Amino acid sequence: MSGFVLLALVAGLFWRVPAGLAQDPVLPDTPPDGLSGLELYAERCANCHGPAGQGDGALILEMGGQAPSPFDETYRRASQPSVMFNQITNGNLQVGMPPFGPTSSNPIDDAGRWNLVAAVYSLATPPEDITAGQAVYEASCAACHGDAGHGDGPEAGNDPAPTDLAAAAYWFNRSNETVFTAIAPGAIAAHEYDLSEDDLWRAVDYSRTFSYAYADPVELTRPIPAGIIAGVLNNGTTGELLADTEVNLRAFTPDFTQTLVLTTTTDANGNFRFDVVDVAPDWVFLASAGYNNLSFSSGAGQLSRNQTTLDLPLTVYEQSTDPSALNIDQLHVVLEFVEDQLQVSELYVINNDQDAVFTGPTGNPAEGTIEVALPAGAENLAFQRSFGSMENFLPANDFIPTERGWADTLALRPGPGALTLLVRYTLPYESGMTVAHPLFYETATSTIILPDSGVEITGEPWLQQPSQQFGQDETFLNYSRAGLAAGEAIAFQLQGRPRVVTDASGAATVNPNPTTDLLIGSAALLLAAGVGIVVWRTWRQRQATTAGWEAEVESTMASPATPAAVVVPDQAQNQDELLRAIAQLDDAYEAGQIGEDDYRTRRAALKAQLAAIWQG
Repeated sequence: MSGFVLLALVAGLFWRVPAGLAQDPVLPDTPPDGLSGLELYAERCANCHGPAGQGDGALILEMGGQAPSPFDETYRRASQPSVMFNQITNGNLQVGMPPFGPTSSNPIDDAGRWNLVAAVYSLATPPEDITAGQAVYEASCAACHGDAGHGDGPEAGNDPAPTDLAAAAYWFNRSNETVFTAIAPGAIAAHEYDLSEDDLWRAVDYSRTFSYAYADPVELTRPIPAGIIAGVLNNGTTGELLADTEVNLRAFTPDFTQTLVLTTTTDANGNFRFDVVDVAPDWVFLASAGYNNLSFSSGAGQLSRNQTTLDLPLTVYEQSTDPSALNIDQLHVVLEFVEDQLQVSELYVINNDQDAVFTGPTGNPAEGTIEVALPAGAENLAFQRSFGSMENFLPANDFIPTERGWADTLALRPGPGALTLLVRYTLPYESGMTVAHPLFYETATSTIILPDSGVEITGEPWLQQPSQQFGQDETFLNYSRAGLAAGEAIAFQLQGRPRVVTDASGAATVNPNPTTDLLIGSAALLLAAGVGIVVWRTWRQRQATTAGWEAEVESTMASPATPAAVVVPDQAQNQDELLRAIAQLDDAYEAGQIGEDDYRTRRAALKAQLAAIWQG
């Protein structure tokens, strides 16, 4: 999940709305539906409020932020639906809560926000209280208010007429406390009944359900009786619809265990369909098909009770061995001084400007696809890759050496930003050096980013840009240069001895031989440099969580020990890629292509990575 979304979800849904933002809610056309609201709540709210509404969401626990109020008896008695609706609509940025109304970048419509109100009442009200309240209502209230609360019971009078308890207008500005006080014995002549406080509270809880459809939260875990998962298989290179082609459907549980595998064949128009029954609502589905020895997968999707049909379009591509369609959209070089070493992190954003999968010069991905070069003397080499995002990187231990550098062994899908590659290495450093290596693809922009600690980049064609401050003590220098043609070298000269270095644990220490401070220019800082710093900082923060398995886990997506390379579609997210990797690893293990220890180690690593994304 991105840092912006993380901040937006830190706080809960139901705090006071800032002055000037509140507006009268639009009453729902139909009673809000608790079950639909619970499904939406699980998707949009549980990260902070917790799956049961106890204020213990994963983001709150991770960040140590202020926990939202739990949805409990105290909350449901004091809350008003209109206030809830406005707070969901307008948010409260002071506590990190985004709006979910029209001003949101991902808005929820009026009906959905009212359904969330119904979900909160459903979470806050135990089903046994509803059952008990119904019994009290039927015995003491229905004679006047009617079985459905419309005020049309057999003993209803006209002076005054019983309140229509099914009207949203009655409930939306009233809390349960307000209603309880209004109907307490002695408050109204018609309410001379002998009920305990507990029974009266339960009657209020039940009576409110006339204005919304209560749902027992346990309903969310009950299987969906039947669903349809369908799509069209097409060739993205030729536009052809692929008939008579085998398509597989896999389902994964929340702990990423493969729980279902189905196979079908496309019809004459490339259509495929799977009919599933008794589907757990938390299953994640993925469709895949093999084409010319490559495996192509759809995006991931889920069924719900309101949406029992899932569309999983699937696209395959022809293969290309032509590297001329490849280019580097951005190259960020981030430098760090670690003891007596220069730590270099090179971030490549690579485009594939053709409607075909690039399978390397030989047409066999296992023999190399994308190539990168390293400067002489580079040590401690490590590769990581990400698809469609710079938030989550996977170790890429399947890179192979070539005559001129190193090559990926994963086929490259078409499209912009098809691959984000992080290459890390170290070089010995004292007080200056030249770093240079060729680039095998046309490169649009290049930046160098390094801490402001006494070392500078000298010489043309690098132009210094303004420094960038991160946190209280981190200042980075930024340099940029014009584009490079394929085959040209990226080269830069470092001069100076760093005043501050980091030790092996990442802690900053003073270098015993400082140099003079640098003068920083005043031109506008390149946005690309800021992106590079953020990615570098994010990688540094995640090193501790990945170090335990990074050295052991090989990529499961295109190594010689596994089946054909997985190619991700446009707009793919890392969660889809990880699911594909798990599915492919399972296939390799079942086929006896990898040993059990290796299989379990690699699968555990992929599950940990996927868990981090889904919990985020």
